[in-house]
Parts: sequence; structure tokens; C-alpha cells
Amino acid sequence: MVSKDSERWKRLAALGAKGEIPTPEGESKMSAVIVQLAEPLLKEHGKTAERAETIIALTVVGWNKSMFPPDKQRIIGKELIDFFVPKDGSAEAIGVAVQIMDIVAEQREKLFPDLRRIIVDYELDISGGSLTLNVSSASVPDLD
Repeated sequence: MVSKDSERWKRLAALGAKGEIPTPEGESKMSAVIVQLAEPLLKEHGKTAERAETIIALTVVGWNKSMFPPDKQRIIGKELIDFFVPKDGSAEAIGVAVQIMDIVAEQREKLFPDLRRIIVDYELDISGGSLTLNVSSASVPDLD
């Protein structure tokens, strides 16, 4: 049986990350960054725990996708859509997923243009109308 830590380190290595380190002093915590980016979508569309979970997941993948150079984002976006939208999924579901990831990328560029961290793993707990998000992230090298 493979441990959760082992899986996380495999993802880190595959993404070219150098290792997991605590958030440097003065740098935004990634959990707060993701919640800030997702907040308008959560307020408008996150009426159920399932929808809120989907919004957070798409915000995370939208963030990670935006860490790649523009010429690689299209390929990564397609792979992400294939993962998130079932093969028999509607064009509307694909459109919504793409739209959320695009909104996240635009907001990331406006609000956090110099924050170069990739999200390796996250844990989300939604209960009693409260959302708690814990994020593991790592610095990424320039992928240009």
C-alpha cells in the first residue's frame, strides 16, 4: 500500500517542484489564496457542499494550470477537462469547467502575478456552513 505522503512526493517530482516547504514569511498562504479566488463563485454558485467542493477543485486546477507557459496550458486544460467531466458529460459542463479555470487564471494574474507555487494536495472540509481548506504547495521552477 502506497502512503499519502509518497503519492504527494510523486506529484511534486512530476511537476518539477523542488520540495515542500512552509509558506515563507510575508507570502500569502495558498489556502487563503484559493479561497479568495473561489469566493465570488462560491457566493454565487456554491449553494450545496457538492457544488462548493467542485468550485474549490476547479479553482485549484485552474491555479495549477496557470503556472504553466501559455503554449502548454491548452494541453493541460484538455487533460483536466477529461478528468473532471465524465465522457458522457454535456458541452455545458465542459464550458462551465473551462470558464471557472479561465476566471481563476485571470484573477491569479491580477492579484498574485508573482506567486509561483503549485498546489500538490489539499484537504477540504465543509460542515455546518463552514469551509476549511488546508493546502500543501511547493515552489516551482520557471517552466518557460
